Amino acid sequence: MELNIMLNGLELWKASGGFANEPHVHDDWYQVTLPVRGECHLVQEQQAYPLQAGLGIIAHPRMEHFFEIGSDSAVIVIKFRNPPVGGLENSDRLGTQTEFRTTQTFDPAEISRLFRGWNAVLLDDAPEPLQIQETELAVETYLGRILSGQQNGSKPTLAATGMGGIGSADATLVNEQLQNLLQRTSSRGALIDPHMLRVLEYIHSDYTSPMDIESMAAVAHQSRYHFMRSFKALTGSTPYQYVLNLRVEEAKRRLRHTTDSVTTISFGLGFSNVSQFYRAFQRVTGVTPMEYRNQM
Repeated sequence: MELNIMLNGLELWKASGGFANEPHVHDDWYQVTLPVRGECHLVQEQQAYPLQAGLGIIAHPRMEHFFEIGSDSAVIVIKFRNPPVGGLENSDRLGTQTEFRTTQTFDPAEISRLFRGWNAVLLDDAPEPLQIQETELAVETYLGRILSGQQNGSKPTLAATGMGGIGSADATLVNEQLQNLLQRTSSRGALIDPHMLRVLEYIHSDYTSPMDIESMAAVAHQSRYHFMRSFKALTGSTPYQYVLNLRVEEAKRRLRHTTDSVTTISFGLGFSNVSQFYRAFQRVTGVTPMEYRNQM
């Protein structure tokens, strides 16, 4: 079985149940081969590498390589064009490197779990741009960690169309939510970076519109990687999860207090289609929008 996922500058795929390819090279891609079950017999630059689960190998651009796995084995492959910089203490230095050590150690259970999560997002019928960006950063951060030998160190955490602004009722709701977050943070004796506060204000003022990591990181005056970590530390969620929760909370208010159809509410809150709204609402609340309305 083969499963292939394409991203911007990244390619993920998984092979299991017996697989073999022909000798080949990638002109401008690095390839990390990560056996997650059984054995992988890989040949690179005419040197054989019998790999077990937990021991991976990297092929640099223009290195000839090929591998074979048996029916009881599985391999995850990550290809990337630019050296990852996410999640590293010295990311600027790594961003200029073009050479990595040949073999890498990793946790097969962890990458299998992460791959399932990435797969669930990217194979959705209409993943939101913010979801895709967060997934790309998660993959890059994982790569940065294992390629820099930080496998056993700290593990950084990362895994629509808009319909314009929000009305006065919406503004009241989200302002209350923002104030609640600020009060909880203050009660812990923590201070909020004023730039991060502006990010929160930006999200709360326009959460039904498309958002992207680059813009939020720019407002925060941080790199994308540091912003993701700062945001998670402050809110306990990723930007996409945070925006999704705001949308679901507003959907609950509209289901309770208006006669708007589920379709109208869905598109009014920035979901790209009704089925996406249904899945998101049920994932957050445990019930469908109509079940929630009928409970009122």
